Amino acid sequence: MDNLELEELQAATAWDASGEKLGNVTQVHLDGLSNEPAWVTVGLGLLNTREHFVPLAGARIDGENLYVAVSKDAIKDSPDFTVEEGLTADQEASLRDYYRV
Repeated sequence: MDNLELEELQAATAWDASGEKLGNVTQVHLDGLSNEPAWVTVGLGLLNTREHFVPLAGARIDGENLYVAVSKDAIKDSPDFTVEEGLTADQEASLRDYYRV
């Protein structure tokens, strides 16, 4: 993504590739190599407390909205990681493989 500010991402509402609302971005995770924003986490649904990792590859921000390039179904089925300190290299590799980014 070009010139994304962390503050913009952290305050954004995420939408999937077909325009379906996902929810509020809860965290922004940086790429382990480039130190640039690479992933956001989003909780899907009112009762879903699991944070889902969503790639920023192919995404765009428009005002307070973040439009990602993947579907809600793909996000729901993504690998499940609980992260407090950031993604490990293995976790990031698993996500890259899953989303093919």
